[in-house]
Amino acid sequence: MLRNVYLELEYDGTNFFGWQIQNKIRNLRTVQGELEKVLEKLFKKRIRIVYSGRTDRGVHAKAQVVNFKIRTKFSKITIKKALNSLLPPDIYVKRVEFVDLDFHARFKAKFKTYRYLILNKKERDIFLRNYTWWVPQKLDLEFLEKFSSLLIGKRNFSAFTRKASQYKNCVRRIKDIKIRKRGSLIFVDICGEGFLRGMVRKIVGFLVGASLSSLTLREFKSILKEGKPHPLIKPAPAWGLYLYKVYY
Repeated sequence: MLRNVYLELEYDGTNFFGWQIQNKIRNLRTVQGELEKVLEKLFKKRIRIVYSGRTDRGVHAKAQVVNFKIRTKFSKITIKKALNSLLPPDIYVKRVEFVDLDFHARFKAKFKTYRYLILNKKERDIFLRNYTWWVPQKLDLEFLEKFSSLLIGKRNFSAFTRKASQYKNCVRRIKDIKIRKRGSLIFVDICGEGFLRGMVRKIVGFLVGASLSSLTLREFKSILKEGKPHPLIKPAPAWGLYLYKVYY
């Protein structure tokens, strides 16, 4: 029986060269490559998966979604157990479902939430070095909340990506940005319909840079209005970023 198999997985991106298989460079360890290798072992057939979105080198995921079609009699429980027994310890399948044949992990996604973690304290924490961005200077939470609200809505984010020319247009809609603090950790959750490559990291880098340079509200608005590259629009490190949730 033909099944459209839905997988929700999490992974630690520390030791991967990103999500996507690098066809031009062989033997680079990627999450997609590891997953497809294991799927081939399980189903005795080469499978190319569809995924909700790719992540860069060092970026993590709490809920990456993929799907693939296969003729199988395996149950959902069997598939989940088998995959997790074969996958390396830095990838884990959280959920397996059989979905409608027209389901597409990327094109059916309505919103995605990315979470960014900032460690905001004077002393470094070596155990969090691969999972947070250490910012020793004190950040103003009220400033971050107020300025991040100006990014919500539909706008041209060409200044917040690496190569704007590769896109037909750089207009994207940010649905919501939530910022909260727990102890010395600052959580930045950015929810949107779609994102340009590097966009979330540049938004976080800009907010932190603006806070540390005591940018005025007027100056912040002016930079957004111009929509051009600016010295303060720098990407935050990859290792603090997580693909947190995909909504269908």
